Amino acid sequence: MATTLRPTIPRDLGFVTALERDPENREFIGQWADDEHLDAMAGKAGREHWVIEHAGERAGYLIAYDTRGIDAGIYVKRILVGDKERGTGKAALAAFLDLACARPGVDFVWLQVWNWNVRAQAVYTKLGFTFLDVAPDDEARWQRVDPSREGVLRMRIGASGWRSRAR
Repeated sequence: MATTLRPTIPRDLGFVTALERDPENREFIGQWADDEHLDAMAGKAGREHWVIEHAGERAGYLIAYDTRGIDAGIYVKRILVGDKERGTGKAALAAFLDLACARPGVDFVWLQVWNWNVRAQAVYTKLGFTFLDVAPDDEARWQRVDPSREGVLRMRIGASGWRSRAR
């Protein structure tokens, strides 16, 4: 069964917030107010909000920042699926990488993951992400996007590396 992405629409908000607020997901995912999701759905500040569909049903969502990707990287702020360990999240992230890395000017895609979330780290590593050491002179740029927190690791994949791996 295919896993696809489609732009999130306001009618999906209840699905998104229910998934986000599910007790199983709360420790992994920040809790956004409805207006934050709606702003991302509207594309404000270079953000994109996607619904992940598997077998024609809503299965999760993905939010990305800096999606204009001009001589920079796209930041996967959040990816969340309801049914874990079925490959849906990995397939959705691969579909997003196909879209993102095909855009002109995109050098890389990056994300953050909790150091104790080894399941997610394993998925990202299988897709080709590597851990990122941030040089002190670049730290301010990374913190503007999402302030560093203790226990957070950064991972990235180069756009050209993904294109060469793509199916």
